[in-house]
Amino acid sequence: MPKSERQKLKTLYVAKYFLDYSDENHPITAGDIADYLSTEYGITAERRSIYRDIATLRDEFGLEIVGTKGGRYRLLSRQFHLDDLRLLAECVHAAKFISAAKAKELVETIGELCSRYQAEQLQQEVFLPDRVKTTQRGTLNIISTIRAAMVERQDGKPHTPQKISFKYLKYDLDHIPAQIEKHNGQLYKVSPFQMLINEGNYYLLAFDDKSQELRTYRIDRMKDVNFIDEAREGEEAFTEIDMKTYVQRVFSMFNGERCRVTMCFSKELLDTAVERFGTGADTFYISASENQFTVSTDVSISNQFFGWICGLGDLVKILSPVDVVERFKAYLA
Repeated sequence: MPKSERQKLKTLYVAKYFLDYSDENHPITAGDIADYLSTEYGITAERRSIYRDIATLRDEFGLEIVGTKGGRYRLLSRQFHLDDLRLLAECVHAAKFISAAKAKELVETIGELCSRYQAEQLQQEVFLPDRVKTTQRGTLNIISTIRAAMVERQDGKPHTPQKISFKYLKYDLDHIPAQIEKHNGQLYKVSPFQMLINEGNYYLLAFDDKSQELRTYRIDRMKDVNFIDEAREGEEAFTEIDMKTYVQRVFSMFNGERCRVTMCFSKELLDTAVERFGTGADTFYISASENQFTVSTDVSISNQFFGWICGLGDLVKILSPVDVVERFKAYLA
């Protein structure tokens, strides 16, 4: 770019320097800016012209630049507060479905919204011991593909939500830490309805073509996700479920036969029961005594469910139906 053209952009370069190198803890001077303009862009600038640029950025463009004694200036506010960016960075690192390499890349992108000094803090501050991250690459692209299949408008035009196909991965003792294709690479064919996050993992709730029922899939275990030129099915099954209750009640207890179960809890566990089973219209909480209450709700009966009951010890008891009580006894044995 010709020098004269760069000179016209000087005010913007001054703004860039503030955004990159200044925050509440890192003041800069007109001399710092002059050196930056000369080194990076070959622009010679007098200090008075830099003061005018700072005034323009503050008065016309709303940058909160505050001057202090000794001719030092600090940029105090940005579009995002540092605490907001910290929270975003922590969420990225906590997400198991994002690989460690991709998480680092995303936090670097978030760091572009703050000073370089603050960006270094974002990379250094988060430490999650024993966090098992996915080794699957391209998870974010898979999420984009699923979203595109579900939308009802695409490029401003009506779009009929469509089915997708994919291969599903699993761990195998002979291949750890990599994953292998489940069922020898069998192609799954489903109608996607909802994506949701639970305990750091991203899931897809979809209507399975083969079983003709709603099932949940870990997105970071999906591979070779592609559109199918067929309209989505299972709308009725999806609209019948309450998503909040579904997540609370089923997520850690999936892959089991669903039936209505009545349990008796110690009253000190009311919060625990509500967090697990929700407050849907088909879930009933009834006081049983001064110290106990019962819950009647639909539960997916599985070892995960029985394990959760065991974790509460003698503060909970399964009352009915009889066959579930007997299955629980067998599980304990």
